[in-house]
Amino acid sequence: MKLNRQEKEIVQRKFCTYCIKVLHGEALNYLDELERQREREVTFSELLQKDLDALYSCDEYDMADYFTVMGRQVPVRDEWISMALKKLPVKKREIILMLYFLNMTEKETADCLKLVQSTIHYHKDDSLRLLRKLME
Repeated sequence: MKLNRQEKEIVQRKFCTYCIKVLHGEALNYLDELERQREREVTFSELLQKDLDALYSCDEYDMADYFTVMGRQVPVRDEWISMALKKLPVKKREIILMLYFLNMTEKETADCLKLVQSTIHYHKDDSLRLLRKLME
């Protein structure tokens, strides 16, 4: 069946009209899907800080240096502090670790080391002064 020129143009116009309708429908479907996706998803800027903190994680592979005090392993995660603590004399290091990392009082530290509380206080002040000097 041969079509004349006018019939060919009619077929082409019908096909073009059909294609435009199909593409228009697909575009509407795509826009609807984007809208549904926008309703389901939340952007990071809309999240509360506590929700953002829950998403955050930090790998801690061998990041801590461990010091032994009274038979207990005390982790020190800050490399700068750890290096400064290593430079302190053993007794002063133990006192700092007991006071600040094991949360012991001066009295408890004095009892454990069998020293007077004023001696612990002196060593603490001297150790902190040394640490400040080492970390400058």
